[in-house]
Amino acid sequence: MSENNGAGQAESLEVKNISTIGSMLWIGFYTILLNLVTLTFFRFWGRTHFRRRLWSDTSVGGEPLQYTGKGLELFVGFLIAIFSLMLPFAALVLAAQLLLGPEGFVIVIIPLYLALFVLFGIAIFLARRYHLSRTRLRGIRFAQTGSATGYGFAAFGYGILTGITLGWFGPEARIRLSRKMWSKSYFGSEPIHFEDTPEAAKEPVYASFALAWFGTMVAYFAWIGIIIATAGAEGLANGSELDPAAVGYIYGTFIPVALLIAAFVSWHEAVMIRRIVKSLRINGANLSSRISTWDIIELSITNTLLIIFTLGFGFMAAQMRMWKRIANRMSIEGEIDFDAIKQSEIDAPSQGEGLADGLDLVSNF
Repeated sequence: MSENNGAGQAESLEVKNISTIGSMLWIGFYTILLNLVTLTFFRFWGRTHFRRRLWSDTSVGGEPLQYTGKGLELFVGFLIAIFSLMLPFAALVLAAQLLLGPEGFVIVIIPLYLALFVLFGIAIFLARRYHLSRTRLRGIRFAQTGSATGYGFAAFGYGILTGITLGWFGPEARIRLSRKMWSKSYFGSEPIHFEDTPEAAKEPVYASFALAWFGTMVAYFAWIGIIIATAGAEGLANGSELDPAAVGYIYGTFIPVALLIAAFVSWHEAVMIRRIVKSLRINGANLSSRISTWDIIELSITNTLLIIFTLGFGFMAAQMRMWKRIANRMSIEGEIDFDAIKQSEIDAPSQGEGLADGLDLVSNF
């Protein structure tokens, strides 16, 4: 939490998470075991247990968050998505393969898969709406309005622009989608604003992206050049068999290259997180983030090792560690008049993130 001294300076609300790896490893352990005997259906209740613990371990100004979602809501939402969208989609694809010739199949399948990409964005929006509707602070419920379809088409269009520009529209797309998501969000009766604040504008979004983009290209092709020069261009071109020492050399030389690329990408990711967090304002208070490049690098390495050495049981613990680091590097600058904020009157969705689950887009938070 940053310190504010002197007259006229606003106070800070500390955001803090106290989750432990042991508790999350236990939730991950019994969730995977019960998934095995329930044909994976216990995952909805396991995810709910995880969120309840993670939310309650996270406090804002000393007041813990509360997660009110239910496993049954997630399960029902999943069934609705499967029978209303996923199965009809699979049936259309199968029918097109069996009944139409190659030309007809292409005519049918292209629009279907384009629609699927739009559904990805819709699913993400609906999942976030559900998460907010089941989150409370001081008894006040969060909420989200807006068009899920509009968000889906925006995400689809921005994805095309990002591809056409070889990734250069990506940072702008991420900011625009964050604005589209958060500017329709509420804490009780109080809207959450997404603004280009002076603090957010100071973040070197495109400088960090340029370093990540050019740095990755230079590092990768320099590594390829070293391999060709060392192993012999003629041998590689002819597909000659490499001895174990040569294979070990290739992988060994790639490790420092991968770490260098990871450093470039991690700086950009830290910048983007700070840029988005610093753009959020509620009730006159601004959010702030101090997450660093080293935070991203260290978490990426240690979380990967955690998942590997726990044979997958540590996946929830790894997600918790990322949440915890982001939360503990965050603060709210300014005062929020909680007494003036009324309970949300926006209707909450009755089901969970079924579409996102059906498309395999759900994280545990």
